Parts: sequence; C-alpha cells; structure tokens
Amino acid sequence: MVFRKTEKALIPRRLSTCLAVALALASSGRLAHAQAVELPKPLLDAAQTYASTLTGGQKIGGKVSILGVNGGRELEMLKAAWAPFQAATGIVVDYTGTTDFAAVLQTRVQAGDPPDLAGSTNINNLVRYAKRGALKDVGAMIGDASMQGKFDPGLLNAASVNGKIYGVWTELNNFMVWYNAHTYDGPKDNPTWEQFDTWAVRRAAAGKTPWCYTDERGASSGAIAGNWIQAYILKNSGPKTLQGLADGSISWTAPEVKAAFEAFGKIALDPKMVPGGPVAAMSTPAVKIGTGLFYEPPQCSVLLWGTYAYGVTSIIYPKIKPIEDLDFMPVPGKPENANYETFGGTLYLAFRETPQVKAFLSYLVSDQAQKLVASAGNWTVASQAVQPSDYSNPVLKRARETLLKPGVTLVAQPTQVVDPPVIQAFWKGIVQYVLDPNSLDEVLQSIDAAK
Repeated sequence: MVFRKTEKALIPRRLSTCLAVALALASSGRLAHAQAVELPKPLLDAAQTYASTLTGGQKIGGKVSILGVNGGRELEMLKAAWAPFQAATGIVVDYTGTTDFAAVLQTRVQAGDPPDLAGSTNINNLVRYAKRGALKDVGAMIGDASMQGKFDPGLLNAASVNGKIYGVWTELNNFMVWYNAHTYDGPKDNPTWEQFDTWAVRRAAAGKTPWCYTDERGASSGAIAGNWIQAYILKNSGPKTLQGLADGSISWTAPEVKAAFEAFGKIALDPKMVPGGPVAAMSTPAVKIGTGLFYEPPQCSVLLWGTYAYGVTSIIYPKIKPIEDLDFMPVPGKPENANYETFGGTLYLAFRETPQVKAFLSYLVSDQAQKLVASAGNWTVASQAVQPSDYSNPVLKRARETLLKPGVTLVAQPTQVVDPPVIQAFWKGIVQYVLDPNSLDEVLQSIDAAK
C-alpha cells in the first residue's frame, strides 16, 4: 500500500486512537517501536479468497487512490484489513491522509483531479458533491443488493440523494456515557437525565468531581462538547429536533438547543463538576479527556465520548480491563427517546468508476472485509452481518449490541450534515460560551447566522 502525507502533520480531525497512540508512545519514548497490526489469519484468508472472486481470480493490477483523514495506528489497522484485497487482485491502494480533508478535496475536485475515492467522516460532503454531479452512483456500480438488508436503513438513507446511494459505510461509532466502574455509583439502568444529574450534583457536593471534560483541539476545539450537546438533544428533545437542526427547519436559537447548552454549561462551567474548571478544560488536549478516570486517586468518574473511548484510554492505562474497569451506558434521557442513537462514521465516496474502484468498493461492503475491520479492535462497523459474537473486544461487542440492535433508529448528528461554516460556528461558539457564560444568546445567534 502506498501512503502519502500532505504538507501538514497527519492527525485525523475526529478524536481517534491514532492521536492517542502518538501521544502515549512519544511520551514513553517507544514511538519507533510501535507494533505492527496483526489481524486473525482465518479472517485474512477468507477476505483474500473473497477478494479474488471480485476480479475473476485474476490479478488485474492498477491503482485505487483514496483521500482520507486517517493516520498513525488507525491507518495501519485499515491497511492490514485491505492487504488481502491487494494480494488477491494486484490493485495498489494509494492512501493520502490530511487534516484539511474538506479543503483539499474541494481543491482537487475544482481542479478536475479528484481522488478515485474519498473517505469522508461527514455526510455533507456526499450530499454536496452528489448534487453537483461529481459522484458516481455506487449503488448502481456494485449493486444495491450488496447493501440492502446488510446496512441499517438509516445509514443507507444518510448515504443517498434522490434515491441513489452515493456512499459505502465502513467504520461506525456513536456517543455514550463512559464511567469508571469502581467510582461511579449512580444509576445505570436507562436513567433519565434528571436522575443522572442528581447523582452528579450529590457527588460534587461531597467534594468528588463527577465529570471528566477536556476540549482543546486547535481550530476544532469544542468538538467534544458538540457531540455532548447533540446527544443530549436527541435523548431529551427527540429526533425531530436533531433532524430539524440538520435540515435547517429548526433554528439554533430554539429553546431545545438553549436547554442543551445550559445542561452542558451546568457541568463545564463548574469547577466542582469538572477538574480544574472551564479554563483547564479548554486548555487541555481533548484526547486526554479520559485520563482523569484512572488517576490515583481518580479525578472524575464519567465522561461523554465516542465508541473509541476504551481504545484511547487503554493506551494510556494498559492495565485497565473493559467492562470490569471501564464501562458505558447510553446517554440518559427521556424513556420515549431510548431507542434513538446518534452516529458518525466513515463513508467512501466514488469520484471515478473503474474496474479497480468497483472491486475495492465491493470488497469494503463484504462481510469478510467488515469482519476484518471489526477484528482490529478499534471500531464497530456498519454491516449488520457482523454479529456481536464477531467482536473479540467486549466493549465493541456491547457497542454493536447498543447501536445496531433491532428497534434502534439511527439519527445523524447535525454536524454530520450541515455545511462547514455552521460546524465551525458551533464549535467556536461552545468555546466562547465556556469562557463567557453570559454570551449564550449571542453564541446561538452566531451559529444560526452561519447557515
């Protein structure tokens, strides 16, 4: 596999394990000795056998160029999952990672030099380029039947424009409340937010800071809180509010949005609720959000973060055990919203249709390839054909059971759908609110004005 870097340092936009690995290994002087990714041989063999069928048993050669956001350990995991495809088909997967994904992709499309595929973590890119006629109909290219029934209808709908499927889902995640199983003694069985908050207030009053929260990411500072606020809205105001923010039919100044900011502010603005208070939270790297859980003594007990939280935290604390030490539950809220979950993930968009692109996309959606990605132990994957029993990591097994179980409806976060200026205004507004609580009305108006 060919891997090229852009001029900027290769760190994904999303909070991902690769950044945590780099930080953890660099701080311990072991960066040069990072272990290679090894996936189960039976799965590798099965994937290679399947990949061979995609080109009629022939090594057709050629290349698939991909622009994406991955780097470090995370990219190594994907490379390992793609290796059987390359071995079977002779097709080189040429991956370029960048922190400025949206800008680089736009520049290349406008210059008439798009990549074959783009690994987008934002649905908005799919919608934007599909409406411009720049994307290929991947449903027609590889066959809708290869995805229907295998992927949640909510995922297929999110990847579609005017009835045509323009994206292939691979990695998937959602957001939940993670907790130190030894220090968290609050409600766990689908509590309401009020019940959960009562525990936090009581713990703070006893002098034990309940919440972990850090959110410094340069231009993306505020993104963790953004996920927090969107998850709160879904669970407490329902999917129509979240969908309305995504399609523009509901204003960011709406009472439901303000209530979510204020619920977040009750935590982030109070030094008794967050270690060090708001200034410390906004000046500490976001990737360190989980470190306080297992300090000696622990600095905090709960945090709201993505599916990848265990992977990041276990790199810093390699002795912690999933479930036994670090566990999670769905974001608390109203009972009627219990079966709705926010989601994020990676969509592969096709700008060119070639035999190599068709074969690679067919490989990505296959059971064999998705099981390989799941076996890396870093993500849940989008295919429902990958069962909980296929995950060796118990945290991901439970996350799969939570996210893709029957009866759950997936709802895309507005930040997956809206235009980049709105996302930037949202994140920037959160930072402003945390540092200046009296600016909330101004913040909400600025987000709405960015639409």
